[in-house]
Amino acid sequence: MEFFKWAAVIVFLVMSAEVIKYYLKTKHDKGSSDEKVDAQNERINKLEERIRTLEKIITDPSETLRREIDQLK
Repeated sequence: MEFFKWAAVIVFLVMSAEVIKYYLKTKHDKGSSDEKVDAQNERINKLEERIRTLEKIITDPSETLRREIDQLK
């Protein structure tokens, strides 16, 4: 009977170690995920700013007039 007690203790320790290892890995991955989200948000903000600039250029009356003149050439 002593053998089965020790076997159960060893199985419990191994399983506990695996659970702890998995927890630490997911905790670490979550931190890098937050960094990825921040980087993506920063990239989106830059792209939105570029789109605003392009919209200003396209809707600018003087730019429209210049394009119409260029099309006539």
